[in-house]
Amino acid sequence: MSLKNKIINVKAEKIVFPGRSLCRCSDGVALFTEGLLPDEIADVLVVKDKKTFREGLLKNIASKSNKRIVPLCPSFGLCGGCSFQNTSYENQIEYKQEYISELLNFTEAKISKLLTSPQIWYYRNKMEFSFFSPFDEKDKGESRVACVNSGMTNSKQEYNTGENIVDLGLHCKGSFNRYISVPPCFIADKDFLQAVEIVKEFVKKNNLSAYNNKTHKGFLRHLVLRKAKNNNQFLINLVTNTVDCGSSFLELLIKELGEFSHSIYWTYNSRKSDAVIVDKLTLVYGKPFITEKLNVGGQDYFFNISPFSFFQTNSKGTEILYNEIFRLLSPSKDDLLLDLYCGTGTIGISIAKNVKKVIGIEQVKQAIVNAKENALINNISNAEFYASTVEDWVKENENNFDAIVVDPPRSGLTKGIIKFLLESKAKRIIYVSCNLSTLARDLKLTIENNKYKIIKITPVDMFPQTYHIEVVVLLELQ
Repeated sequence: MSLKNKIINVKAEKIVFPGRSLCRCSDGVALFTEGLLPDEIADVLVVKDKKTFREGLLKNIASKSNKRIVPLCPSFGLCGGCSFQNTSYENQIEYKQEYISELLNFTEAKISKLLTSPQIWYYRNKMEFSFFSPFDEKDKGESRVACVNSGMTNSKQEYNTGENIVDLGLHCKGSFNRYISVPPCFIADKDFLQAVEIVKEFVKKNNLSAYNNKTHKGFLRHLVLRKAKNNNQFLINLVTNTVDCGSSFLELLIKELGEFSHSIYWTYNSRKSDAVIVDKLTLVYGKPFITEKLNVGGQDYFFNISPFSFFQTNSKGTEILYNEIFRLLSPSKDDLLLDLYCGTGTIGISIAKNVKKVIGIEQVKQAIVNAKENALINNISNAEFYASTVEDWVKENENNFDAIVVDPPRSGLTKGIIKFLLESKAKRIIYVSCNLSTLARDLKLTIENNKYKIIKITPVDMFPQTYHIEVVVLLELQ
């Protein structure tokens, strides 16, 4: 008999990747939900009932774990940003270590103790906030709750009847068109929260409208904030729905935010997608980039960050990550190093002084422009960067490499890239991953013919209060 749409009582066994609570129904079938800690008993609404598993929504916790704590943020459970504020950072690390070991237990390599983040609050150096109005046309004159309570917290957010409000916030958990207001946010840099308050007041004073992603009308879409935390530089990017917002508007914006930031951009985005997409990008104040400083291998390196450059979101954690890559790679002055999915060249540049030559490949052309600039400002003359898909480049490659670093997107490696790695005869391969599932899949394919062996695995926590984790793997040629 199907249990779909029925409320059942279950006990959580453990936390599994990606941050879900594994429970067991009375008939032995696994049920996955969110928000439960191990050994907690709860009432869960079954929303999916398959032969081998079920999924449910947490309704009520009947018996709580002594490891449960009161979340610091009142929006926890509503906002999609955090998943682990209901327990201490020490417990978060324990859960992450457990599900890393479970997913990678097929390897013979010892999994190192997880390297923790120096900051567990206010660590994010990039945030994308969305403008929204709590009232759309059909809801005007009614009190409106911004997010439906998910069952994990008693928080809710209401606005007074009749107010004309434009707010700034983050997506509600599992929703593309509902938002939760900020501040507070306890993982975003504190300067971001100050900027949000300034922008909110600016919007109110100038009676500006928020974009509605159902009607596709309205002016303000997103506020994207970036900070070079180690270098204390701040970049603001305001994204709107209008191609010509007028010079007076931009002058007012600069007056409000100019003393607060190093760079202010205005981005025009007319697309219907809720993603931050560029139709036109204009620098309206300051420098075209901010510059972050990272210490790797005992040396300082500097990296320019423009509005849409990829850069790790935890600056202090990035130093730990890159130093671990450096340690595991153990570079030699005779090495020819290949850096696949190199982005703006940060990994390759931070290793370049310790190898003969670095070749970096990245399909985003602007990222390659940034990589070349970053090589220049760090006085790196032995690094070359090419704009190409990795798949196309490896087909034309005729070089033999001593070492290879791969840092692919969440989707992981294609079979063609794995084939290239296996045929490369590189002595060492470093695989950096932010997705345990695709990492496990790719490692199984890489070691199945015994050409390479997994030597060391080091998890690095770049994302406190969330289930996300970064993992560095060293493979050696047999």
